Amino acid sequence: MARLNELVKNQGGSPVESADRLPPSEEKPVSFKSIKADVPRISMEQDAQLILEADQWYAKAEMELSPIVGAVRQAKKFSLDGITQVVQGFVDSLSQGDRLLVKAISVDRGGLVISNLSNTAIMSIKIGMGLKYAPDDLMRLGLAAILHDMGMCLIPDDVLNKQGPLNPGERDLIKRHPEQGAQAIRRLGENATWIADIVLQEHERAGGQGYPHGLKGAEISEYAQIIGVADTFEALLHARPHRKRFLPHEAVRELVVKEKASFPTRILKCLIQQFSVFPLGTRVQLNTGEIGEVVELHPQYPLRPIIKIYMDPGRVPLREPRLQDLSKTSLVHITEVVQDDQQE
Repeated sequence: MARLNELVKNQGGSPVESADRLPPSEEKPVSFKSIKADVPRISMEQDAQLILEADQWYAKAEMELSPIVGAVRQAKKFSLDGITQVVQGFVDSLSQGDRLLVKAISVDRGGLVISNLSNTAIMSIKIGMGLKYAPDDLMRLGLAAILHDMGMCLIPDDVLNKQGPLNPGERDLIKRHPEQGAQAIRRLGENATWIADIVLQEHERAGGQGYPHGLKGAEISEYAQIIGVADTFEALLHARPHRKRFLPHEAVRELVVKEKASFPTRILKCLIQQFSVFPLGTRVQLNTGEIGEVVELHPQYPLRPIIKIYMDPGRVPLREPRLQDLSKTSLVHITEVVQDDQQE
């Protein structure tokens, strides 16, 4: 697949100068579809089509990742063709709206590792868009992100699903997964080395507190730092065996308070701005018990968007939906993100 080869071969450098930036390829860089920064208002029919396409790309990601996970577990090579198509679909979908992002911040789907890979890729691409990455860079970022935690599929299920705290041996086992994931990707050949390098760095942190090598600041690829932020945010938004999931605004607060020294301020700010905590189209429940959809955002009040309420506290559809501007009241707030299949 010529386009895939051009994408993978020597194309892993971050879009800004960094210590580990790779030399540019001598081949003409591949061009992907343009990314539109401003998304116009769309009709209900178009919105329904975007929802359907987001569902399809999310399902295809799981379908393509499953055999890759199996290959990694058996120490075999795998193809990047199908997963590259998925990443292109993610980029196209996110350039038209946030429906795919809504899926990524909602409840877990599929296996724990596969859900994390898909969700982190979606969130990483969204952050890359906020950083004004070119289409080629979004593709490379997304490709590295969707493979970022391949080493986790080699961790025994009893460790991944352990309810209590990990013992020292189990923690060491977890900390080896970036190296194991990078090793699996290096089996694909020299053209995938840049992906392996990013996978190896994804758990490094700006202050040197990460692993496996304790890299600091500019020693860490910007791709890896973006994926690290997205991966941390994704983990907070989804339930784990030892804790309940955080709501989006709680996850943002957790990131800002506890991970401030772990990631560049520029990337953290971009995550908050791009996600707007509750993206357009997010179905939410209010503390009044009413169900609605986010239809407009206040950049200065990311936790208080405008909601179109269409169900009463008993989840009975309203005859005529009404708008509730949460920025104008301190008594009403969002308590939960609601999946489509939870509305009935």
